[in-house]
Amino acid sequence: MIMVLYSNGLLLLQMLLAVSCAGKKGEKSTALDTHPISVTKSSANSNLLFEETFENDAPFSAAHGKEIGDWDYALQYVTSPVFKGRKAARFEIRADQALVKDGKRAEVTIVGPVTSKERWYSFAVYFPSDGFAKDTVREIISQWYQRADQHLGEKSSSPATALRVNKDRFVLDTGFNANLVSDGVTPESKKKLDLGEVTKDTWHEFVFHFVHSFHEDGLIEVWHNGNKILTHAAGNMYNNAVMPKWKLGLYKAAFKNGTSAVTNRVVYFDNIKVGNEHATYAEMAPSAETTAQK
Repeated sequence: MIMVLYSNGLLLLQMLLAVSCAGKKGEKSTALDTHPISVTKSSANSNLLFEETFENDAPFSAAHGKEIGDWDYALQYVTSPVFKGRKAARFEIRADQALVKDGKRAEVTIVGPVTSKERWYSFAVYFPSDGFAKDTVREIISQWYQRADQHLGEKSSSPATALRVNKDRFVLDTGFNANLVSDGVTPESKKKLDLGEVTKDTWHEFVFHFVHSFHEDGLIEVWHNGNKILTHAAGNMYNNAVMPKWKLGLYKAAFKNGTSAVTNRVVYFDNIKVGNEHATYAEMAPSAETTAQK
């Protein structure tokens, strides 16, 4: 349930979420077309667990880990284009590069396995027309990845939920599996949710509100450029010992198997945030002024 309150001319959002597995059946996925949401400044006592604006001397120093290989082009900090401030992060992968953890990737794990079911995630992302030509095969730019339960004999599989680009469209792949040992999401739970066109040479703002769960109390809400575009009520992870960790960057399986028509991928990220269960859209929006920018 979402309550919208007006106070002193500013729009505040308060999320009231009541979840229960008992008595629920099926799933609900709703695409919304609303007017842009006004953004206010984050308070000094914000609910941010992680924030990277690239305005400091040690970018990603607080990130959980990096999977970028040994190439200078894989991850760079640049002054153009930027979303806000002076710098942004540039990621690149190439079809002829060596494998990084058995894949063609350049990714940063922003936070390790979360410790609470409810979390907020946000970022701004930019796709240059000269570095992100339309392709017929997809890639991942954001994923919520879980470690397999190897002690139970489970093998690694694709993330249950990931934001992909497919033929110049944003697509949220999501599903779940409640079995203790699995080899992927169950076919009946697998969804490919179209989130709109990947326009080039412009910044896109994304905010995700998750209730991580392999039950029917799972929830994903998505805002794009200030508009709420999706409410998806369903499971979104595996029944594993550890919960998902969040990764940003580039991963393209087609570069490994040789089925891509392009030879490189470039994207830029800025204003990356993770919020706790008490966070609000006003705090999480990439365009909101935060403590690091005051």
